[in-house]
Amino acid sequence: MISNEARAVHDSALIIDLHCDLLLTDFFTRLNWGKRHRNPLPLAPLMGHCDIPRLKEGNIGALALGLVTNPLRRRSGPAAISRCLDRMDKAIALHPTSLARATTPATIRAARENGQIACFAGLEGAHGLDGRLELLEGLKARGLVYVGLVHFTKNWAARPMVGRGSSQTIGLTDEGRALVDALNTLGILVDVAHLNRPGVFEVCARSTAPVICSHTACTAVHSSPRCIDDAQIKAIADTGGVIGVIFVPAFIGPGGVDAVVAHLEHIRKIAGVGACAIGTDWEGWAYYPSDLDSAEKMPVLTEALLRRGWTPEEVLAAYGGNFMRVLEAL
Repeated sequence: MISNEARAVHDSALIIDLHCDLLLTDFFTRLNWGKRHRNPLPLAPLMGHCDIPRLKEGNIGALALGLVTNPLRRRSGPAAISRCLDRMDKAIALHPTSLARATTPATIRAARENGQIACFAGLEGAHGLDGRLELLEGLKARGLVYVGLVHFTKNWAARPMVGRGSSQTIGLTDEGRALVDALNTLGILVDVAHLNRPGVFEVCARSTAPVICSHTACTAVHSSPRCIDDAQIKAIADTGGVIGVIFVPAFIGPGGVDAVVAHLEHIRKIAGVGACAIGTDWEGWAYYPSDLDSAEKMPVLTEALLRRGWTPEEVLAAYGGNFMRVLEAL
């Protein structure tokens, strides 16, 4: 049951999901974004968490759409990125009254005022660039807002926290440092999700712009190789950046919405509410808790936060205000 207070707070929020793999579902299923879906058996619950009707019902105001490319086909990465962006553009063209490409605070607010969901892109793994930094400016013009240095495999820039070629001792390569510098120059955010611990600290020390971790959780709350520790949380926050809490139980632990709240509360405790954000990882081929496995269920999280003593202002900050501040800093 959602209280009137929670409904009012939720409806007033600009909710920005820092990581959604809707483009991945679109690739496999040629999804009709405008139709209300349910999890498609036998693939449930790996996909089927989002569509325009449910996103609007859940009051999701902006989506960072993940650009996923095959790390084993490095040379074809740039073409694969372009095809991902083509799918985003096609969805926006098919649903112009509901979706808009928006990459700045001003355009995100304009989309909100027009009743549209703002869409922008985040690259999941620099392997997709094939080392071609000259591509970044054109990709930014097409909607790229952040670049994750790694996914689940090592690449020419960095090593992952877990996966093929992971390392707990090796930081960025020289090419990775050049990539961070190029992203700073172009006003594209650096995302340290999936990046190993030494890489996170190196990025935070080097970056002249806020650093984000688009979708992760806290090892202090639930031990998982995909989580970050308190020192990493502080390092990201010290850049003015934010940490998006993921919704996947394998990373947040059992408890559903209460587990998400626990991770947000830990970030608030360690680094302040200004470091809190949401990165659901919906459509990410993972299992999700039954109370947060569909976009229209987002008010459940608002209710849970208010019950735990969060103020409306803190909820609004974590849902989108903090990330808007990050964008303003670029």
